[in-house]
Amino acid sequence: MKLFFVRHGEPDWNLVEMRGARGWAKDFAPLTPLGRLQIDTIAGDFRLQEADAILCSTFTRALESGALLSRALNKPLFVEYDLHEWLPQKDPLADVDEHLLERAKQTLSGTRAEDPSAPWESLHEVRDRVLTVLNRYRRFESVVVVTHGVVIGSLVGMRRLVDHAEIVPFEIDLDHPGPAPTAAEHTVPTR
Repeated sequence: MKLFFVRHGEPDWNLVEMRGARGWAKDFAPLTPLGRLQIDTIAGDFRLQEADAILCSTFTRALESGALLSRALNKPLFVEYDLHEWLPQKDPLADVDEHLLERAKQTLSGTRAEDPSAPWESLHEVRDRVLTVLNRYRRFESVVVVTHGVVIGSLVGMRRLVDHAEIVPFEIDLDHPGPAPTAAEHTVPTR
């Protein structure tokens, strides 16, 4: 399957922070005007024209990005919960624990050993949930996947931060997806 991963456009964090959003409520942040322009700009990329469909995360910044691409490319849009961002803490209603967040980032960046009992998602867990989603779309030869930096890195092993609205082409054999990247092969972006 040919994949075109797209990291969502620039989100408007100020909008949700001004309203006192906490925990997962911050993920309701829409795109900034620049973020919408970023997505409108990449919609003209010839590689995306060949895709059969667009899959996107349920987080607002990815959902808005996916909707803009769907309209511009005239491709069907499928919203998938399991394309959501990496979970630095699995309790969606808890306030963000900055100490826990720092430990989780250290694990993903390879500066701290992986702890299977940790309360955050490992890269392997992220990759497994994304592969489960992709398997449901095997009927397509090529899809655009609008999602988040860690999600993209969990499959392709990016060593750097994926830019907003960046297109990352990737081919995968879903019958033999290969090994997951290690934490040392991955950079943890902030949202």
